[in-house]
Amino acid sequence: MEFRLISFDSMGAKSSCTLVKTPDTSILIDPGAAIMQKSFPLQDDEKQLYLHNAIKLIKEEMKKVEHIVISHYHFDHYMLDEESCEIYLNSDMWIKDPNRWINHSQWERSRDFLKLMNKVNKTNLKHCPPGQKQYKDPVECLPIAFSMNFGNYQKRREELISNWRKRFMKMQKRWSSERWVEPISSTMHFSDGSGFEVGGTSVRFSRPLFHGIEYSATGWVIATIIEYGAKKLIHTSDLQGPTIEDHAQWIIDENPDILILDGPATYLFGYLLNRTNLDRSINNIIRIIRESAPDLIIYDHHLLRDPLYRERTAKVWETADDMHVRIMTAAEYNGLVPVVLKSIDGDV
Repeated sequence: MEFRLISFDSMGAKSSCTLVKTPDTSILIDPGAAIMQKSFPLQDDEKQLYLHNAIKLIKEEMKKVEHIVISHYHFDHYMLDEESCEIYLNSDMWIKDPNRWINHSQWERSRDFLKLMNKVNKTNLKHCPPGQKQYKDPVECLPIAFSMNFGNYQKRREELISNWRKRFMKMQKRWSSERWVEPISSTMHFSDGSGFEVGGTSVRFSRPLFHGIEYSATGWVIATIIEYGAKKLIHTSDLQGPTIEDHAQWIIDENPDILILDGPATYLFGYLLNRTNLDRSINNIIRIIRESAPDLIIYDHHLLRDPLYRERTAKVWETADDMHVRIMTAAEYNGLVPVVLKSIDGDV
C-alpha cells in the first residue's frame, strides 16, 4: 500500500486530501481545499496562490483514481464546481450520507452538490420519503467521555451538553420529516458505516463521528480505513485531536500502521477552543501514541493554521519522541517546511 499527501494545511491551503494506492485500486480522500483564515500570517495574494496550486493538484489526481471519498460537506473536503463534478463522474464515489447525521448547513450544501452532479450528468435529482424516523441520542456511543469528570469545568460542560442536545433534537426532526435525496447513479454510494473490497484491498467507512466535541455544531464526519496485506491506514477526517475519548479508543482498537489525524484548532484557542478541550485533544493523541504506537502519524489539518502549533501541543511531540513513534506534518513528510513556519521567517 502506498499513499501520497496531496494537499494539507501545512502546505498552504486548508485541506487534508490524501491518495491511497494498492495493487488493486486507488482511492482519493477529501478532494477539496479552501483559503486560509484571515489570521494566517500570509498576504491575501499569497493565500490565493497556495489555494490555486492546491486545487490544481487535487483535480489532476481526481482524474486518475477509481474511487473518491467525501467525508463531509465542508469546502476544504470537496469541490463544488461543474469541472469537478464532471471529473467525479469518472470514479466510484463514496460520500457522507446527506440525509441523516448531518447538520443544517451541510444538509443544504449536500443537496447543492447533488443538484450540480445531476445537472452535469443530465439527470434529475431523485427524492424519497425519510428512511428512518427514530434516532438514538449519539452520546450513548460515548461511554468513556461521559464517565469523566472535568473538575471546575464539569458544571458548565453539563449545561452546554443540555443545550446542545436540544440542537440535536431539532436536526433529527428534520432528518425524519423532510424528503431524502438519493444517489445520482449506481456509482455513487452513501458511505456511512459501509465499505467495499477490491481484490485484496478492504476499504471501510466509520459510523458518523462528531466533528470535534460532543454535539458539535459543525456536525459529523466519516473516517476511512484502508487495509491491504498486513498494513492499515486510517484517515480520520475532522475529529479535531481527537477531542472525544471514545474516538481515541476507536483508533487504538483499530491499531493502524499509518494514522492521518487532524489536530485541534489551536488557532481558535481562547475563542472557540477552551483549555479543557485542548487538553482532551492532547491527552487523547498521547494515549494513541502510547497504546497503539502507529508506525507513522501525520498530524496536520486545523493544527497547522497556527504558528504556535508546536508549543501548544508540545507534550504530543515529546511523547512521540519518547515512544519512538514517527509523527510529522504533511509538509515535513513531503520534505518541505510547513508554510505557517516559513511565513513567520519571511521566506515564503
